[in-house]
Amino acid sequence: MSARIETVLVYGAAGAQGSAIVRAALAQGAHVRVLLRPGRANPFGSSVDVVRGDLADRESLDRASLGVYKVVLTMPLLHDRLALARLGRNAVDAARAAGATLIVLNTSGPLSDGTIGSAFADALADTHAYLASSGVPAITLSPTVFCGNLTEPWSAPMIVNDGVFAYPLPADFPASWISWEDLAAYAVAALARPDLAGRAFRVGGPEALTGIAVAEALSGAVGRSVTYFALPLPDFAEALAQRFGRAAANEVAAYHAWLHAQPASPFVVDIKPALTALPIAPTRFSDWARAQAWADLASGRRAA
Repeated sequence: MSARIETVLVYGAAGAQGSAIVRAALAQGAHVRVLLRPGRANPFGSSVDVVRGDLADRESLDRASLGVYKVVLTMPLLHDRLALARLGRNAVDAARAAGATLIVLNTSGPLSDGTIGSAFADALADTHAYLASSGVPAITLSPTVFCGNLTEPWSAPMIVNDGVFAYPLPADFPASWISWEDLAAYAVAALARPDLAGRAFRVGGPEALTGIAVAEALSGAVGRSVTYFALPLPDFAEALAQRFGRAAANEVAAYHAWLHAQPASPFVVDIKPALTALPIAPTRFSDWARAQAWADLASGRRAA
């Protein structure tokens, strides 16, 4: 971030990715504004400006974008491609109308070509294309798969209590796992590099690990033997449905079905190009795992 305190609008601030981006931007001295739905608790207190609204309400986006220099856009998980693409256009149009100088688009996963049959992934491709044609300078970050998924209620208790790491990928399917904090570090680094506008970076962790290797790292972190179980996609969707609803769960399952069909893992990424342009200190999976409060996560207690 430049020495000048700039106003940065962070979308998706109530989620795991967006909240990590907010914290990283604040740590670098940015003036942060967030868009929160009416009634949603503000987890950041007086350290941020809050505008109430949502991506479907263009008037609220215009208010949120007023005086904004830069934007970090993380989209919500929806199962309607047209609706989600419309929300993306709203955010881009509001930034353009406000004269924003840079949008950092976080695609929340590998960027598709818009034809994979996952409404969320395909709508992100639509948003990326619309942003590229908008005239607003933009940098795109496409992360792999998040370490934080393992801390969720459908995963952490099983790891700690049963010694099983279950995930909807084949046992030999490699992935460059990335933490939410590392994604946030990349996003904040990108905010300081408007000269990189027009570039897209695949970002992930510094190593590609199979499910079996991840289980071995988890064993050292939780203090017990952990084995890997390749979770069938229907079982995965059922677990997600209990928290996010059936439509969203089916959407995520469809995305993973596309992953399974690829000849090479989309979750493996060479991060050298990203690190050259956005020099952060990437976190190894084993270091991330050892830093988690697994007993608290397994019992449903999470850090504020």
